[in-house]
Amino acid sequence: MSQLSDAHHLRKTVAGTCMIFGPMLLLIGLVIHPDSKTDEGAQLAVIADNLDQWFLAHLLILISIALAVPAVLGLMHMLRERQVAFGHVGGGLGLLGLLALVGIVAIDGFVGWQAATVGDRGAMTTLFQQLNDTAGVVIPFFAASFAFSVGLVCLAYGLHMARAVQWWMSLFLVVAAVCFAIAMPAALNWLAILGGAFLFVGLGSIGRMVLTESDEDWEHTPEYEGFRPMLGTR
Repeated sequence: MSQLSDAHHLRKTVAGTCMIFGPMLLLIGLVIHPDSKTDEGAQLAVIADNLDQWFLAHLLILISIALAVPAVLGLMHMLRERQVAFGHVGGGLGLLGLLALVGIVAIDGFVGWQAATVGDRGAMTTLFQQLNDTAGVVIPFFAASFAFSVGLVCLAYGLHMARAVQWWMSLFLVVAAVCFAIAMPAALNWLAILGGAFLFVGLGSIGRMVLTESDEDWEHTPEYEGFRPMLGTR
């Protein structure tokens, strides 16, 4: 109970834990996710053939999004003394993107899952197309979801410039962001899985560092021991 009443230690523990388990659940969800299709009719057919797998994959992804919120706040915290602007911009965009991704998971994951169970496939395909093509859905959800990738790049660059993490950790976050930005509109499952793997290794390594550092280092993020800049940077 003493640790629960220690706000500094609790925030550090929650942030570090979410940095590890959020990407882990996301990667599992992406691995078991059935094939993604750009055509709504073909996608509903895939869902109908893999109802349980589809539901479980999106449930895990939804939980990972929830865990990503404390993780992003933790990265912002690490930039609150150095490279503050990148922390604020990256964190704000990251949280905006996460909110949009919740809507996408709800539409594609759970609405699509329910539509695939209805007998009138033609009517459900039309409904699914209308959901994906309506401006009121595309703009606030699908378009805004790219803010997560942009925010992740900003946070990664800020962490690198602040020398808060090793350079390859930041690079892995950038690679993950690029993979996600391309994979989602192109319905490329393999690329999404690749991005999830890079995110798990990169963000998970930062989370492990956060969990093992002292509460004092958490409050005032030091320069990463043995920091080596990327080739060509100073």
